[in-house]
Amino acid sequence: MGSDGRRVAAAVTMGVLAVAALAGCGDTNVAVTAPDPSVTPSTSTPPLSASPPSETELSPGWDQKPDGPAPTPDGDLDAAALKALLRTRSTAADGPDHCGPQDVRAQLVGFDAAAGHRYTSLMVRNDSQRTCVVDGIPGLGARGEWGHRFTLTVEPGVPVSDHAGPVTLRPGDRASAALEWTGELAGSGAERASMLVVQLASGQVPVRVPARLTQLPAGADDTLDVGMLSTVRISPFEASD
Repeated sequence: MGSDGRRVAAAVTMGVLAVAALAGCGDTNVAVTAPDPSVTPSTSTPPLSASPPSETELSPGWDQKPDGPAPTPDGDLDAAALKALLRTRSTAADGPDHCGPQDVRAQLVGFDAAAGHRYTSLMVRNDSQRTCVVDGIPGLGARGEWGHRFTLTVEPGVPVSDHAGPVTLRPGDRASAALEWTGELAGSGAERASMLVVQLASGQVPVRVPARLTQLPAGADDTLDVGMLSTVRISPFEASD
């Protein structure tokens, strides 16, 4: 590390110590959430697309179920942990009219497969009392059943129609984005995704999406076989009936 790097590191360290000192002098009833060791913190803004991970991104034992206590449930992860799961960020800029995680409910609807590729639709519904907008390609990340952050390869998908663009959602309206996954899938004994996280606009906390396929024929397997090294393509949002 050069002299500039040492100065930056020292400044960050002093800043952390200063914050800790101020916290010690403040309200002793402020709750402090311990970091979840199963989530790798993000130290920079996620890119718009994500290449295959390097060896340094894969921690030792990533392909083995860890010993010890169960990971923090997906539903208990805080905002920082959810953002740390993102592999890519949304192409849309945030704004007051944009839908946020508090406005929508998201799920995976339908399933199709051909020649090693799988397909579903990411559906978001405006469950709020206000009209808001979704636009562009959402940011994406995934978490596995064992608590690992997945290092997906994420690429932009092809729009389903010529109507991709800002979608205004009145209360109850829906928008969808085509989701495709391929490559190294999660087979027997491998860690499968338990949750996707979808960012509606850059900088936002992402929305939790259960890794379960809905609206399938009776008796069909609803699990999502996205694994640590799967390739995922996601298209821009479009209006949905």
